[in-house]
Amino acid sequence: MKRNVGRIDAIVRVIAGIVLAGIGLLAGVSVVSVPIVSALGVGILAVVLIVEGATRRCLLYRMLGIDRCPVE
Repeated sequence: MKRNVGRIDAIVRVIAGIVLAGIGLLAGVSVVSVPIVSALGVGILAVVLIVEGATRRCLLYRMLGIDRCPVE
């Protein structure tokens, strides 16, 4: 599968994923009070964003026919 996420979009995804992972960890150790399902959901979303940013491939973009990656 070819890349379909641009460089800036990838950087934003990785940063957002790291922030969400931190929030998920804080919720997991009960520093932040949220339901456990929410903490698990935030953690899964963080992993997805980090993987998409690192690989520069987004399945949702692919299904919608969006290509934000400039020709390399």
